[in-house]
Amino acid sequence: MTVEEIERLTAWCASAGIGEIELSEAGFSLRLHMQAVVAETPAAEAPKAETAFKGVRAPGVGVFRLDHPTTGRSVAEPGQTVRKGETVGVLQVGPCLKAIVAPADGVLGAALAEDGAVVGYGTPLYELV
Repeated sequence: MTVEEIERLTAWCASAGIGEIELSEAGFSLRLHMQAVVAETPAAEAPKAETAFKGVRAPGVGVFRLDHPTTGRSVAEPGQTVRKGETVGVLQVGPCLKAIVAPADGVLGAALAEDGAVVGYGTPLYELV
């Protein structure tokens, strides 16, 4: 399940008034628990439209690595042109390494997370322009 699918599912649950949902299939499970958050917005101020993040997100939970742990070389550099599916970073979970791939063609922006930062599923890692 992609981040975009999870975001759509969350929005659908919120609009339908569903507070909790759990999905399970072979090798994957997801549990969403939504809490109602009420924030006061001044009447004179219109709510700002959110723009969807266009970039590279973490494919899971782990330690974000800009340099490949086994070679010590940078996986990708800001300003580099990347193609969809190209590795732009590494997610380290214990001794396991998982490639972080570009979701689309574009130019890689600066890293949004520091090397060695613990990141969660869907954390924005790079802008893609």
